[in-house]
This record gives sequence, C-alpha cells and structure tokens, in this order.
Amino acid sequence: MTEYVVLLMGDAERWWDMTEEERRAGYAQHDAFSQQVHERGHKIVGGAELRRASEARTIAPDTTVVTDGPWAETREQVGGFYIIESGDLDDLLDCCRLLAATGDAVEVRQCVSPEERPS
Repeated sequence: MTEYVVLLMGDAERWWDMTEEERRAGYAQHDAFSQQVHERGHKIVGGAELRRASEARTIAPDTTVVTDGPWAETREQVGGFYIIESGDLDDLLDCCRLLAATGDAVEVRQCVSPEERPS
C-alpha cells in the first residue's frame, strides 16, 4: 500500500462563515467520503480538520521569529487533510470527487516512504 496525503484547500474563512446547517451538510459529505474510501479498500490512517488559518503561527525560513497568521498571504489555505493508504491512486482520486463537491480544492500527494530517504 502507498501512503497519500489528501489536502483540502479553499477559502480560508468560508467554512467559518457558514450556517450550522451548511456545516452539517459539509460534515455529511466528509462522512460519505470516509465510508466510500473504506468500502473501496482504502484506509484512512490519519487526518484532521484545521482551525482558521488566521490562528496559525509561522516561522519563516532562516529566522527564529514567530509571527501570527499563515505563511502564504492568500485567501485560499489548507483547511484539513487525510492520510490514506491505498493501492489504487485512480480509485482514490475518484473518491476524492466527493470532497471537491464541498467547494474545496483537493490535492492528493504521495508521501515519501522511509525507503526513499537517503541514509
């Protein structure tokens, strides 16, 4: 099995500005994604919903200074992620269409395995 990270990216504040009903519908879509992933033989091994990007703390390269807010000054930010083990990337991407239906962009990236790291 290969390990992938599924990054959920979108408007950094849209989720927090939704009504409770709209957020429940979004959570239901994530539940459907999780169920479909399981039924198709993929395995979610981690992940999390992230708090507002404005609550992030950042340490820029080559400095020790911590600043408030996200690294990138952009409206679109990572809002959450899944870590998934899968033997079929194409099928996993098909499952990820459920997440894209929530209005967020979905980026799927293969994780570097320990065997690929230099010793």
